[in-house]
Amino acid sequence: MTGFRERKTWIVFIAVLLLFAACKGETPTAPPTGGGSPPGTNPPPTGVSVTLAVSNASPLVDSTVTITATVTENGQPVPNGTAVEFVSNGGSLDGDDETTIKTTTNGVATVTLTSSAATPIRVTATVNNISQQTTVNFVARPITPVPPNTSPTIVSVSPTTGRPTGGETIRITGTNFRGPVKVLFRLPNQTNAVEASVVNATETTIDVITPGVNLGVGQELQASVIVITQAGTTSENRVERANAFTFRAERLTPVLFSVTPNSGPVLGGTRVTLVGEGFQEPVQVLFNTAEAKVLNVTFKEIIVETPPARETPPTGSGAITGSVGVTVRNLNSQTTSTLAAAFNYKNAIEITGVTITSQSRMTIDGNGFVPPVIAVVRTNEGDIGLGLIQVTGTRIIATIPTIVPTDCDAELEGPIVVTNIVNGDQAEGPIYRFAIPVPTIVNIDPTVVTVGVNSSVNVTVANPLPGAARFTIGGRTFFPGTPTLNNGTATYSVPIPVNLTFPTEACGIGGTRRLPINVDVVYDVPGTENCDDTAVGALTINPASSACEEPPPPNAAITPATGTCGNMGNVVAVGPATGTSTFTITNTGGQPLIISSAAVIGSTNTDTVTVAPTSATIAPQGSTTFTVTANPTAAGPFSGTIRVNSNDPDTPALDYCFTGNGT
Repeated sequence: MTGFRERKTWIVFIAVLLLFAACKGETPTAPPTGGGSPPGTNPPPTGVSVTLAVSNASPLVDSTVTITATVTENGQPVPNGTAVEFVSNGGSLDGDDETTIKTTTNGVATVTLTSSAATPIRVTATVNNISQQTTVNFVARPITPVPPNTSPTIVSVSPTTGRPTGGETIRITGTNFRGPVKVLFRLPNQTNAVEASVVNATETTIDVITPGVNLGVGQELQASVIVITQAGTTSENRVERANAFTFRAERLTPVLFSVTPNSGPVLGGTRVTLVGEGFQEPVQVLFNTAEAKVLNVTFKEIIVETPPARETPPTGSGAITGSVGVTVRNLNSQTTSTLAAAFNYKNAIEITGVTITSQSRMTIDGNGFVPPVIAVVRTNEGDIGLGLIQVTGTRIIATIPTIVPTDCDAELEGPIVVTNIVNGDQAEGPIYRFAIPVPTIVNIDPTVVTVGVNSSVNVTVANPLPGAARFTIGGRTFFPGTPTLNNGTATYSVPIPVNLTFPTEACGIGGTRRLPINVDVVYDVPGTENCDDTAVGALTINPASSACEEPPPPNAAITPATGTCGNMGNVVAVGPATGTSTFTITNTGGQPLIISSAAVIGSTNTDTVTVAPTSATIAPQGSTTFTVTANPTAAGPFSGTIRVNSNDPDTPALDYCFTGNGT
């Protein structure tokens, strides 16, 4: 995040410079007051003083605070266009981000701060390497208490209908019915309301006696109910409920407007809604001369089941198809209404349309559906049954089964077929194609793991298949067991492989460092085809250690061992003859042993002593033999010491001693 802010800072700073440069190029301007370079072209000052001031240190939430940065150098305002970076740890600066760049004018740069949360917010202003901080403490807005509502309300009126002569007691239920109360009935197109007689009143109920009204030529009249509380006082209040009570004639005359649906099978049983007005129980509904079964009656609507078509002719026998009239009779008044050719009996079953209302439900429209029915999708893999929710003569509502695929590339489709079980009539509809729910890896958490730290990773699969899921991570296969199910997804806890081969890079002296690897995560279920899903390179696995693994340092060993001297024997003194002896340096370490020098550090009774070689590089587990040559100066014993210096950190110097006898 810090790196991003730094990059953003420089990008904005460069943009500011380019903007000022562009402005300078487009329109000549006068030099800035006090001389100096144009704004935005000055290099950042290095020894500035920054002071911050806020317009309000304790503002309310969602208020705007102005923060002013004054920047001086040697007591004078810095050049115009000096960049000032403002950074906050919350809220928004200038209504945008938590970081913004502003430039100075006469040494001053300003920014606005807002916050929707009650919290202290720290703002830091930085000029080059000089920073200054200030804190603005946003506080919650005070809550103004809401006075209790004393206005009356009407919740219900019961009963909602009555005779036009009035004189019936009804109850008005509501709140804040403070006495004294009045109740008025306002009739349509009438200015003055009619006052009702209050029988009893409490804070929540009022019992009144309905007034008498004149229906005129209509059969019903809807009235609004008005309640006036604390009537006649300075605190008088009122509430009105529109169309709360209906005055209805005691003897109604039916009027039939429409029949829906207007067709159905000849066997009857189609649920039909009759729309009109003046319907009054008990009623009789006739399809031609056959009586329909009445299911429900209201003033404007009757629901019936159609009788069989064979009962509808005037003779009462024989089966017919075609249109028949529908008659409604109010039995109390013996008044009727007939709608000619209102319903059409159809003999053949047919599907007129199919609507997919959701992923799991469809509606089949048609005619001649006679329960019980069977609805299927006839595919090349066999019939797939639909679950029946509702069946009428013209509509079937069915559920679509979920298909468990064994081959996710297969296409499963076919026509929708409805069959009447009783008479075997069958209708074929449009083609339906089943959606094959292909499993998909939708989430991996976490996406970066470390061997030895994380033991598993959560893999979430949409549309998971039944059966034992198999996951492959980095070429290793796991069966993680029972997942956690949630809204069509399954989350599996999959182990992280530990015996992976990590790539390496060279480091140190002959060392290597293991690097992270990006591996694929593969999901499938044995026994299915083309149902696997691969999240390519979706998981990063870190090795248990990313430290550089260097071989052990060089280790020098001398033969013969230190303290054991090599004997050159008898050597003719002061002559061309010389005595020789050898010693061997072996590198038992893991890094090259570098012999920087092999030299004589002391000798007695010798003219010359040499050692060869004087330097060498010995590979790990290798060795080098050194030869020492001595020439005695006189008869008698002689001796000396050779010192070998190397890069062995434990034994940087080894000594070899030699002896002999001059003759």
